[in-house]
Amino acid sequence: MTRKEQKEVRRLQIIQTTLDLFVERGYYGTKTSQISRRAGISEGLLFHYFPTKEALLEELINIGLEGMRMPMQIQAENGLDYFCQFTEMLFASVKKNHSIAQMFVFMGHVVRAEDIPERLRRLAASVDPIAYSQSRVEAGQQDGSIRQGDVMALSNMYWCAIHGIMEQYASRPEIMLPDPSWVVDMLRSEKKRIE
Repeated sequence: MTRKEQKEVRRLQIIQTTLDLFVERGYYGTKTSQISRRAGISEGLLFHYFPTKEALLEELINIGLEGMRMPMQIQAENGLDYFCQFTEMLFASVKKNHSIAQMFVFMGHVVRAEDIPERLRRLAASVDPIAYSQSRVEAGQQDGSIRQGDVMALSNMYWCAIHGIMEQYASRPEIMLPDPSWVVDMLRSEKKRIE
């Protein structure tokens, strides 16, 4: 392994350790000494990679935002297909990488927590999957694949279910994830259930 590769492995180790601790203890409750100890490095080396705890927080938020933009790239046949594809992709990814579930918990905390610097809370809230999904719900209602009802409420219901599942899985990965179709069925129109 080259020196550059070693540095990247160390950087990713620091990021994962920080995510673990921020999910367990929150931003305010996590000290840089705890991060360095758990990562098995000196605090000085930690600061070589990230000069402040806030810099680590911002890095994690940017990683979370990158993941939140992923659903926007899905090319779907109809409104419901978008939710089917995303849910299947998310659950498959989470089974391979537990930190994705942790990232849902982390991002939810960042948006709501008062101990997060305001600039970073606004950054974390800059991608709103509930608002984005409304157009997908509307499209599904027009093509008959998604049940009728308030578009915002349906979008919110879906994302609340996803967040709840991710939060449980982050803390209890021994509990199986549900079948993705069970989650999507909340949105499915009665007409599509019969077909």
